Amino acid sequence: MTAILLHNLKEIERSREAYWLRYPATSPTRLRWRANATRHALHIAPGETVLELGAGSGVWTEHLTAVLGEASPITAAVFNADLAEAARARHLAATDVVTVSEESRLELETYDYVVGTAMLSHDRWRENLAWIVRLLKPGGQLLFLEANYWNPQVFAKAHSRHLARWSRNAECQIALRESELRRAARSESLEDVVVVPYDILHPRTPRRLVPAVQSTAFVLEHLPGIRELCGTLFICASKPGRMSMERPRADLARHTALRDAISVVVPCHNEAMNIPRLVHALTATYDSYIHEIVLVNDNSADDTAAVARKLGEQDSRVRLVDRSPPPGVGRALRDGYAATTGKYILSMDCDFEMLVPELQDLFDVIAAGHEGAIGSRFSHESVLLNYPASKLLGNRAFHLVVRLLLRRRLRDISNNLKLYRGEILREMNITQDGFAANAETGLRPLLEGRDIKEVPIAWINRSSDMGVSTFRVARVAPGYAIALARMLGERREKGVRHPKRRSAGGADQATSPQTESGEDEVSWSAH
Repeated sequence: MTAILLHNLKEIERSREAYWLRYPATSPTRLRWRANATRHALHIAPGETVLELGAGSGVWTEHLTAVLGEASPITAAVFNADLAEAARARHLAATDVVTVSEESRLELETYDYVVGTAMLSHDRWRENLAWIVRLLKPGGQLLFLEANYWNPQVFAKAHSRHLARWSRNAECQIALRESELRRAARSESLEDVVVVPYDILHPRTPRRLVPAVQSTAFVLEHLPGIRELCGTLFICASKPGRMSMERPRADLARHTALRDAISVVVPCHNEAMNIPRLVHALTATYDSYIHEIVLVNDNSADDTAAVARKLGEQDSRVRLVDRSPPPGVGRALRDGYAATTGKYILSMDCDFEMLVPELQDLFDVIAAGHEGAIGSRFSHESVLLNYPASKLLGNRAFHLVVRLLLRRRLRDISNNLKLYRGEILREMNITQDGFAANAETGLRPLLEGRDIKEVPIAWINRSSDMGVSTFRVARVAPGYAIALARMLGERREKGVRHPKRRSAGGADQATSPQTESGEDEVSWSAH
């Protein structure tokens, strides 16, 4: 690291520190948002090392430690000695505050992750990026959130030195463009590069309006023409050197009540490339939980069936259900659920390998006594990147209708990431043969008064090595409308049972209906 780069990092760190302290109404929300984005996008496992570059007084570090927990040690690298002392005074768990100077430097190829907020937006950022890559272990990942050049306010400051000084920007501070970052990432041979506009919440938003802006941010950040105006760029990439299947995985199976209790059901259509990675991730991370993994080959044209059979030869818990025509997600789910024998059923898609560490949140919900858990892409703590605008609008419209009709605060019941008591899915009448079956598996338990909880997850669009999704909004939308109308009609005919909550041991306990548990985790059951 050169003396000029070190000078820049000191300036930018101090300027960024003052910025966060200047907006107490929105800074805590935005910092927690970024911390959750870091956790969900990187899927940091216990024991993996995290370097926060430019931690300052620990304003963001405090949020990182809260969401990552003590199992993920953080090195908080600070460039100003007085800010380092302030960070140490916070006494943050599992955090080592290090003052970086010309005499004291960080070890190269030491960290699994290097993260930061507003620490690349200066005129030596390319040199800074190259240094960050050298700090990472082979296969390590970086994640930074930086000022977006095309945001109107940022654009104005980039072209007016007077306005930049009035806004208390550092002298070296600049704004970054998506195209420039992609070119720089290629020059550093980085892989899995994601650079997208992010964070529509303006720092001067009145405190009372923050929740409303959060709820609409998922839509606004994905609409063409509007998304480019977001204040921040979300920048994530991987250093070459380690394949996903070779990534060390911690054993996260810590609930004894769930041992040999989980049947995993995965509908597979042309997923030969994804199956081995998903099975490896599941068995490496939750081996003692897994009773069986049911891979439903839904009329694939590739080697899905052959790959599944080979995995079954290696592990008897892996079972193949080989479907005959006609294909359909709903048909595959029905056949898969019927083939299970476990106490609980985890339903998931084949390209969810990177979400495996986050499954512990769903398992925690079940272990706490709930009947089911749904991974929500639209919680305030979720991460949603590169989601197609047409799918997003269709999804939000469907959920808006459901919320208006049922008067329930629910966010994402149509995602195929669900963990339920086995009988819920085995006994369910799934009427839709296509993608709309996912809405049925989310909504039917609600209409039955089941105790189901939504938990935040990350959703990042498929990378090129994961194949192509077959979901098409225009084709599947009628199925969702039909499914909703049918379920509501059945509800009127049959009525709704009083909800019961199951204890961790499985006994029924009468409970009063509840709509939410906190702002970001939705627990619901029907009246």
